[in-house]
Amino acid sequence: MRRAIALLAPFAPHITEEIYQNLRLSGDLESVHMLDWPEADDLLVDQDLEAAMGVIRSFDDAVATARQAGRRKLRWPVKEVVVVTGSDEVKAALEGLNNLALIRANARTVRVVTGTWDRILWRAEPVMRAIGPEFGREAPKVKALIEQADGTALKAAIEEEGKAELDGYQITARHVTFAEALPEGVFAAPMKDATVYVDVTLTPDLEAEGYAREVIRRIQEMRRQLDLDVDEFIVAAVNVADERVAALIGVEEWEKEIAGEVRAAALTVRYADGKKPAGSFALEKDWDVEGVQMRMGISRAGERPDQGRSLNG
Repeated sequence: MRRAIALLAPFAPHITEEIYQNLRLSGDLESVHMLDWPEADDLLVDQDLEAAMGVIRSFDDAVATARQAGRRKLRWPVKEVVVVTGSDEVKAALEGLNNLALIRANARTVRVVTGTWDRILWRAEPVMRAIGPEFGREAPKVKALIEQADGTALKAAIEEEGKAELDGYQITARHVTFAEALPEGVFAAPMKDATVYVDVTLTPDLEAEGYAREVIRRIQEMRRQLDLDVDEFIVAAVNVADERVAALIGVEEWEKEIAGEVRAAALTVRYADGKKPAGSFALEKDWDVEGVQMRMGISRAGERPDQGRSLNG
């Protein structure tokens, strides 16, 4: 028991101190915070799990980098994260800890692909030091043909046949190199022994969840500004100045989700034209949510006779 509270003490200093004082015997140190840190038993360390968690940490960093490149905040869910690798260790870790990977990436799907991902495209780039001597005066034409070609198809042909024909000219591997061309909405970042691809393309469902999370975060901030206890209920309203976004989060599913997260006994989400009515809540604030103007109001439940009324009355 003392070992457990010593481990917990840095994270919950007050409750562990109270427990320790209740258990303390004559001759014991005066405080739980004076105890030596318990030594680990190396025989109990799961080396495979430690290695897998190292992979997850590397994956976590790569997802964050790819999201940043795609300008998609972690609060916003993404449809898919694909990890391309030739490493059995990476594959085993991400498949064995897939639930954790999903949470860390805030993704609907995290999957591992060995070799190449079929959505990756290729852009053909001419190698003029080879093209010039071989094609002479025709080199500019060959260069243009390569640049205009379907890089993915050209790469496949050269890999399968050793050559490809473009308008009568024989093109081989020495004439062209290939650069990765990501599909629209997909962003990549390296991790140890793998490459992570994040598809940040928004669907209406993903967009609704993203905006709902943004609303929840802001109402929680307003709760803190009113110094509400965690278990106190509120009434709240959200006026959205964008009709499409209002329709996304104003459905029953997301109203219930938002209300549950912020402990709202009554919640109204509606489209508004941006007007700022006289305040009828204990606290009202204007927010810019990813470029969409929203006006939110909250009060303690029971403080207003018009519970559930929108900001427009």
